[in-house]
Amino acid sequence: MHAIYAFGLLILVAYLGSRFIRRGKRSFSPFTFIFHSGLIYVLFGLYLGRHGSNVLSEEILRSFRPLIALGLGWVGFLFGFQLEYRYVKRFPRKYVGLSFFLFLSVFLVVTISMIWLFERWFAVPRFYLHGVAAALGLLAGIHSPTLMNLVAPLVPKRGHYYYLARFLVSVGGFWAVIGMALLISIWHFPFSEQGTVSTGLILVLASTLIPVFLGFLFHFLTRSRVSEQDLLVYLLGMVFFVSGAAFYFDLMPLYVCMVLGIVYSNLTRRHEKIYPVLFASEKPLYLVLLILVGAFWEIDINLKIAVLVLLLLGLRTAAYMLFTPLLGRFLKFPYRLPLTFGLSLMSAGGLGVAFAVSIFIAYPMDLTNTFLSVALIAIILGDVLSPLAIKASLYRLGGKE
Repeated sequence: MHAIYAFGLLILVAYLGSRFIRRGKRSFSPFTFIFHSGLIYVLFGLYLGRHGSNVLSEEILRSFRPLIALGLGWVGFLFGFQLEYRYVKRFPRKYVGLSFFLFLSVFLVVTISMIWLFERWFAVPRFYLHGVAAALGLLAGIHSPTLMNLVAPLVPKRGHYYYLARFLVSVGGFWAVIGMALLISIWHFPFSEQGTVSTGLILVLASTLIPVFLGFLFHFLTRSRVSEQDLLVYLLGMVFFVSGAAFYFDLMPLYVCMVLGIVYSNLTRRHEKIYPVLFASEKPLYLVLLILVGAFWEIDINLKIAVLVLLLLGLRTAAYMLFTPLLGRFLKFPYRLPLTFGLSLMSAGGLGVAFAVSIFIAYPMDLTNTFLSVALIAIILGDVLSPLAIKASLYRLGGKE
């Protein structure tokens, strides 16, 4: 009975929350954006969990783990569906190059710094330390377009700075999710064991080919004219099937469903029908995921975690500000990228939360508990400060174009 009550409460909160999320006046207010992005529901889930009212007790949360897999799969599908080749090719190839090299630079800076610190702070085998450090490096390369969509009408002139920033926050997470798939596969199979690297690569290959095949199959099944209601049922059924299968076979729902979304988006020509259906169903499922993430979170705030959060935010900010103009000159951009442009890439949003939880689920241990606390606190703080960062970057740069 307790589980039914908890599930009913989740559905009620998600429904009510979806009626108010992303509404209200557009502004650069951090308080407004924390509600607009939905991240406030992570804190609400924390209250419902064992650290608060215990409505979502440890026993109930164990039975709700498949729901988290479904939520991760839905986030992955929504993200992948936006990566349509026809959309990407409208931008100069230099934009794609900047996106990749910027991600790689930030990843290396954060990972190397975290390895150096972890080896002095934690008495854990290096294999685990390096994995968590790499996970934080990948997390630093994730962006969210939610804030950009919110403040777009407030930017005085939406010129080349705005469109470059919009492109980067829309596709930047792709590199991080690919890196996550490689990291988790190799992490499950340490280099020190004979033949295990090839096994990890086979796991990545299977995680890629299965959704590719299902994407073609799903496209074939939905080629005939169907109503929007039927289309929503088909989409939910396919994503739930793929994410559930990924969870059952210990694959990565976020990555597998991202590949499914990319394949289906580039096959179908019914985007004008699908996007309204996706947007209408996105919010409740997204909020359920955030609430469950908060309830699962074994929050631990101490000096080490505080230092790691500040270091992650500081390194991420400095790397984006420094490397963006350097890479702009290296790639011979037709216009100068100032230091402040990097401040427009600070928001990680829901994709960052989904990434952090994917790492935690794939390899649960004490060190990944620390990783989850650092990641979620850094994501929330980063998104609180992101509106001010946008105001100091795109808003001012837009006035100069």
